[in-house]
Amino acid sequence: MKRTAFILLASLFVLTSCVYESGVSEAYSKYRFKDGVTTVSVPGWVIHLAAGIGDLEDNERDLLQSIDRVKVIAVEDDNLNARVNLHDEFYKKISEKKDYEQLLVVREQDENVTIFGRMDESVIEEMVILVGGDDNALIYVKGEISPELLNNYMDLSKPNRFLSLGH
Repeated sequence: MKRTAFILLASLFVLTSCVYESGVSEAYSKYRFKDGVTTVSVPGWVIHLAAGIGDLEDNERDLLQSIDRVKVIAVEDDNLNARVNLHDEFYKKISEKKDYEQLLVVREQDENVTIFGRMDESVIEEMVILVGGDDNALIYVKGEISPELLNNYMDLSKPNRFLSLGH
């Protein structure tokens, strides 16, 4: 009986830890081993540790404490960057998920940026930031992020740095 209970608990843990984020997991799997692409996956405990020991203001610490996971894909190679457009490739897959809504859209000549969010009543549970064009990146953030915390860092007057965490 104990063995069966242990197997069920272990299976439940494995299934819940392998959540498939449509578009994000696919992009991460496709590009993580390509030359010229930088991929980073940061678990929540590392982010919370950094929030606790870093020299941060209270609202910066609160923002980091509200994040449980971050995945980043950034195309660094100029040749690959010219051939790939992560925004075009994954926009449809992410936007078709009915629980994601567009939070911000920036369209410029050679650059597209879309921020998708999955919201609970008062917090953003997941955000996907898609960048395509001259630069290509996909950033996935999971947590319980208060929109008020993000408002302190939004600067829509500078589209190249609309999210400025480094002042």
